[in-house]
Amino acid sequence: MTSTFGSCSPYPYLSAGVPGSFAYRTVKDRMPVILTKVIDFLCRNKHEILESSTAEAGSIEDLKLIIGKLSQLRSEMQTNKTLRPLEISSSHLRDGAKWNNELIEAKDSSSPQWFSSPWLLVECYMYRAIYCIFENSIHLKRLDPFSHMKEELIISQKYVLSQLVAYTNDLSQTITSASHLQANFMKLLEISLWANRNDLSLSGGNAETKPGSFLDDVEQLSSHILVNNANELWLYVEQVQKDFRNKELGIIMDNSGLEMVADLCLAVYCISHQLFDRVIFYVKKIPWFVSDTTFDDLQWALHYMEKDVPEMQCFASKCLGYLDSQQFQVVEEGYFTLPLPYHVMNKEDPDLYNKLSQSQLLIFKGDLNYRKLGADIDWPSTTTFEKFLQGFKPAPLVALRTIKAEIICDIPSTKVSELELLDKDWMTKGDYGLIQFIK
Repeated sequence: MTSTFGSCSPYPYLSAGVPGSFAYRTVKDRMPVILTKVIDFLCRNKHEILESSTAEAGSIEDLKLIIGKLSQLRSEMQTNKTLRPLEISSSHLRDGAKWNNELIEAKDSSSPQWFSSPWLLVECYMYRAIYCIFENSIHLKRLDPFSHMKEELIISQKYVLSQLVAYTNDLSQTITSASHLQANFMKLLEISLWANRNDLSLSGGNAETKPGSFLDDVEQLSSHILVNNANELWLYVEQVQKDFRNKELGIIMDNSGLEMVADLCLAVYCISHQLFDRVIFYVKKIPWFVSDTTFDDLQWALHYMEKDVPEMQCFASKCLGYLDSQQFQVVEEGYFTLPLPYHVMNKEDPDLYNKLSQSQLLIFKGDLNYRKLGADIDWPSTTTFEKFLQGFKPAPLVALRTIKAEIICDIPSTKVSELELLDKDWMTKGDYGLIQFIK
């Protein structure tokens, strides 16, 4: 087998080996903080964790071993040690051979290290290593060390969520003209875009939503969408109405919390106005990048909303009904937790590629999906979206992403210079967005 990162790349991969880069700051500062938060959570909540286990004595030993291994992982990261092969014992993901091959064959290094290997590889490695540590325990195999952060995020965002779902409930129940149908779709698309700012891996696990400001912010942020292909996307959605009787939308999800609910809002609108007949939500199979959506997260959020204020209850009931009727479907795929870019998917996982190709439209949400679309390569900003994708196009697709990493395409160099004069860190704060569509 040949490693993805050992193959020929037109430009360098993003890497923490570049001092001062966002990749460097992530590996040096953000990732150790995330590990520290997981360790602190386990130490502070050991009694609750043990109570939820069937074998308390064995779980105590498990917890001690897990904390020790997480501490060792943090130390190895901070001292730039070699990435060790993963000891994957279960068949839950069946990804052991693929992961360890990527480590053995990593680009330009027989012994890949935290600060010298491709950023996508090492950042994904940390989260897979965390899961591996729990997976190899006896009594705590399926503990999600990030679930408390994701649940707290939903609770802290309650006011904004209730506004958003009430807005969606009204739009979904109103018979509307063709022009309003377009305007509402595009508004919900922008809401889904800007909800991507809420990323716990970026904030180190801290919820940063300002109550009551989100819908107002969306109104003000249109000028911050640096590439906006929403009009071309809508023309294509109109074409889909004419050309297909059985219309499927696929959403490759990113964060839970506000972003997940915003994605559900867009999906509810699409189903209720028959823009699509079903929506497939692609989620992570294991806890990932702190706040990435899993099936458990989605279920927890819907059941939480089901018991809350009337507008939340109405929205949750609609979503759960769509799940029952299979107009909403949730799909877990192991490829999304591999360190692989998307342009090799057809070769590495043809079944998933074929599944994606059944959709009339694919929406790729967020920064990690964007990095995988572009193979985490340091592309010139003027690179076209088509070249950026390197042949990946199982179906017409749109990338919805607030910019939180130093990878971008379809932006004139003059615009980049202008933004750098305003703020040298403009590519890492989530203040700008992209709606990039290719048919």
